[in-house]
Amino acid sequence: MCGGQLRGPSGVITSPNYPVQYDNNANCTWVITATDISKVKVITPKQLWHFRLSLALSSVVYGCLCDVPAVAQVIKLTFEDFDLERGYDTLTVGDGEVVGDQKTIFHVLSGTTTPDLVVSTSHQMWLNFKTDDTSGSLGFKVSYEEIDQGSCGDPGIPAYGKREGTGFRHGDRLYFECLPAFELVGKKNITCQKNNQWSAKKPSCVCKLSEDLCCLSLTYFMCTSA
Repeated sequence: MCGGQLRGPSGVITSPNYPVQYDNNANCTWVITATDISKVKVITPKQLWHFRLSLALSSVVYGCLCDVPAVAQVIKLTFEDFDLERGYDTLTVGDGEVVGDQKTIFHVLSGTTTPDLVVSTSHQMWLNFKTDDTSGSLGFKVSYEEIDQGSCGDPGIPAYGKREGTGFRHGDRLYFECLPAFELVGKKNITCQKNNQWSAKKPSCVCKLSEDLCCLSLTYFMCTSA
């Protein structure tokens, strides 16, 4: 599917033909829209759960018209696969609904490095995929979901690593370390900023010794943590 209007709470976007090579001269645009809390007036138990309202279900009359405080929703993108012809084919990710607005662009992505997660600042986000007229690559797969405003989303835990900290909201900090025989590449700690982005990418853990010693370290860790 090349472009479209998408709505939450979650879904998946892939390049055309994925996981087979995408087409030349493609120009696909997706606009993702989270539920606009300001327009929600009819409150049902299902909506209460979804918006994480601070009101017990037992106190809500089904179908009543209520001005109930709710948590605004934003969009989180998580890249699962990424392979574009470097420098020629791009995936541009922006905030809001105005596609192509230079002021709202988060990233212009290309190449084979899997991007970090991206979180919008509004309840909308757009993606524009463009390719040239030469040979392409396998494309991309990205999942999206609604999360509460004021959150940077869960960045995950690096393979062969550990993480301290469980909060993902503005001001929260996460700390990372690697298992013995592995070396941390990147920042040891990251902070959730007010623009809904982490202060740095999630670090990675790479083997700094022989493969045998790294395998031994993993085996020991799995046995002692079981």
